[in-house]
Amino acid sequence: MIEKVLSLRSRLLFLIILPLLIIVSIGTVALYYDSQKKSQEIFDNLLHTISQVILRDAVLSDGDLLTEQLLETLTDSLNDQIFYQVRDESNSLFVGYSNPPSIPRSSEIKPYKPIFYDSIYHDQNVRVIFSREFISAMDTPGWVNIYVWQTIDGQKQLLLELASDAFITMVIMLISTALIVWFGVQFGMRPLLELQSAIRKRSPNDLRKIKREVPQEVSSLVISMNNLFKQLRSAFIEKDNFIANAAHQLRNPIAAIQSQAEAASRSKSFESMQIRVKDVAKAAEKTSRLTQQILSMEHVSQSNIKSEFIVLDMVKLTQEVLTKFALRADNQKVSLSLECKEANINLLGSETYLGEAIDNLIDNALLYGCPDGGFIDVGLKLGDGCAHLQIKDYGEGIKPELIENVFIRFFHGSESNKEGSGLGLSITKTIIELHDGELAITSDSQGTCLSIKLPLQLVLN
Repeated sequence: MIEKVLSLRSRLLFLIILPLLIIVSIGTVALYYDSQKKSQEIFDNLLHTISQVILRDAVLSDGDLLTEQLLETLTDSLNDQIFYQVRDESNSLFVGYSNPPSIPRSSEIKPYKPIFYDSIYHDQNVRVIFSREFISAMDTPGWVNIYVWQTIDGQKQLLLELASDAFITMVIMLISTALIVWFGVQFGMRPLLELQSAIRKRSPNDLRKIKREVPQEVSSLVISMNNLFKQLRSAFIEKDNFIANAAHQLRNPIAAIQSQAEAASRSKSFESMQIRVKDVAKAAEKTSRLTQQILSMEHVSQSNIKSEFIVLDMVKLTQEVLTKFALRADNQKVSLSLECKEANINLLGSETYLGEAIDNLIDNALLYGCPDGGFIDVGLKLGDGCAHLQIKDYGEGIKPELIENVFIRFFHGSESNKEGSGLGLSITKTIIELHDGELAITSDSQGTCLSIKLPLQLVLN
């Protein structure tokens, strides 16, 4: 089942926009706190300046009139109320308001070093500056303590407006960037979308090579697809050839059955009918065997043989196959024997398919190597970490120019004998290779030898 995943476009947008969103969010928060810090420094400096102006004005005016006028002017310009108090060296009220916000206990009072702190004054949040200054302009020069406190509602409003403007700017930048990224991704994805559209328009049987200019990053994908198309074309051609050959091979025995059946129906004697019926049975047997091998070939090529692997004894398996052919060998006057010095040879494999492989080799030897009697030697031994099975006949052999074709489907190794299907050796080779083994053949005028080599490292401990 194909799992549903995000599209490539969605992934790219997500991987680009998400980090961008995180960066913008962090930047916005950092900008807010930085703006808050810097604005606080600016307001504190302004508050310190105001305190110096008030102190000078209060001393010079020696009264409240000019100071109060100054306060009204500052209040109107800053949108926050300003309060103050000046005490002389004896801590007597010189000018200003009573009950200023108390200095935090942890504060260390030093001359000319202002102290800033937040407090509450008449249920209002205020920012306070306290400083100890020496005034020489008074009638009696000396040290004075000055408190100046200011409501911060206007400051908060201003900071909020600045933060809002910054946030709106960030949002606009984010949206603009997201749109630019989206259009960029769309443009970058265009070659893939065009490739997708071109492939979708193809018919299921159109396996032509893709000849389209694509970005370098996609070229490897196109190359892989072209290789896949090439493999599919080869597979389809092979499948078509197989079907055509199978139909051709089946046509002859089926035609023989039809002709012999018609001849039997026209036979005037019982003996003649018996002959025709035997010929029909022989043709039917050949048809059945060919059909079975065709199905076996298809099954072997499509199945997962390794899922059927078990620990099996090759000696026992080979003996069972030879027992199956004992009667046929006797009828053909063929001596069929097994030579093996090992009590058992265990390896990991499919009992069904390895049995079929040995069956095909014995059948091939009986059919081509000893059609009129003779000897078939079967040898099984260990060597080089492998099990070696050899099946040798003493027939006429295979011509040198034909021997390399014996594993091709529907190929007949003997020109004089057409009883076989031409599939046995091809099926056997496929089975052995699926067991990580090797199948080899040697042949001359003194006979043919087929050798199977299966690795023993497949054995389970």
